[in-house]
Amino acid sequence: MRRLPQQYPNPYVRREKDPRALRRQMILLAGCLALAAGFVVAVRQQILAVDYGYKTEALRRERERLLDEQRRLLLALEESSAPARLEQAAAALGMQSTRAAQIEAEAGAPGQQQPAPGATAQQPGAFVGAATAGGVLRR
Repeated sequence: MRRLPQQYPNPYVRREKDPRALRRQMILLAGCLALAAGFVVAVRQQILAVDYGYKTEALRRERERLLDEQRRLLLALEESSAPARLEQAAAALGMQSTRAAQIEAEAGAPGQQQPAPGATAQQPGAFVGAATAGGVLRR
């Protein structure tokens, strides 16, 4: 049996390119890129969800702070417009409280007599007959 030497010189042997191997490598590369893009999109969505959670919590805290401030301001408004407080402020300005003689009954007020059915009713601002100085000053 004849054997070939271990180092056989074959410099002119060329290997042919396999077109199927190049196609398989391109398909594998495209699949890996699609998978990596999917991971990047999933991580981005997760980061955005966490960010929206932080923003929502900050807005919730801001809303609670504003509601507390609104309650505080309403309480201050009610305290400042209380009758006792207004009376003190009026006294500080030199105003006096009203007397019963200063208040006129308006038409249709309870306890006031209604005109007779055939009589003409006086309207506020309409003068009937002669006016007296006291009546003019009361109006």
